[in-house]
Amino acid sequence: MYSDVVVYAVAVLLLASVAIFIKAALFDRRPQKVGLILAIVALPLYAIYYNDVKLLDRVDLRQAIRPLENFSGADSNFHSDIAAAGLIAAFLLVRILVFQRVAVRRRLQRVHDPIANFFAGATLITLVSATLVSTFSWGWVGAVVLGGISTLVYLGALALLAAFVEVFVELSKLFSVWIKRKVFSIATRITRIASWLSSLGGRLVSRALIERIRADTSKQESIFLDEQETQDRRLEDAYVRDRNRRRTAMQRRPARVPEQSQAPVPGEALPISDGAATSEQD
Repeated sequence: MYSDVVVYAVAVLLLASVAIFIKAALFDRRPQKVGLILAIVALPLYAIYYNDVKLLDRVDLRQAIRPLENFSGADSNFHSDIAAAGLIAAFLLVRILVFQRVAVRRRLQRVHDPIANFFAGATLITLVSATLVSTFSWGWVGAVVLGGISTLVYLGALALLAAFVEVFVELSKLFSVWIKRKVFSIATRITRIASWLSSLGGRLVSRALIERIRADTSKQESIFLDEQETQDRRLEDAYVRDRNRRRTAMQRRPARVPEQSQAPVPGEALPISDGAATSEQD
């Protein structure tokens, strides 16, 4: 009897939490849309888990988890536990307390945004874990394991995945610069990549690695542009030097005096004057 009252009270707190989320996310335009979505999803999960309680058992909501019975040891007709409601009640009470505290000053409302999203996610994870533990009869050991996994996900597994994606993107940019430089940086790139891989040991998320890759990318682009400018300047200098050398050689060549008595042989090239040779070279 008392457990049913607790379940009803927590259901009311869930509805109040959704109402607060709607006000904050939609009307006040606070960054709590993620928390609003999580809170809305938590409502049917709560009804599914406590579908064996009076008033909540009028509609068979556990048919939504009937597909879990395809796995060994699953039973969707489990008996709910009051512990999940107690945990959720603690989350919601703390969240409402924080909401009332920051409502005193408008500038403090931004403090409430990540806290609200966190407690909405914690409520949803609690309901999902409680449903899985009760369906497969894992007991307190399963609850502790799922709680530990959830804690690891919150503490950094998702951040680690995001960091890996960001590292991959930055490495792709760096590889494009390496392609442009081609032969000039093959040995350097292999050495730096080996250094990066060795520096990853023992660290999950390294913002310094990402910043280092960005700095190296900028540095390599600068080196590429400098090398390109130097090679272009050398090509131009060589062209001017060769042109001047040919022009000097043409000017020093003695002019050939044609013999008046000798007629030009058909097919023989006529002598070219120095001015014509210079014009042709230019």
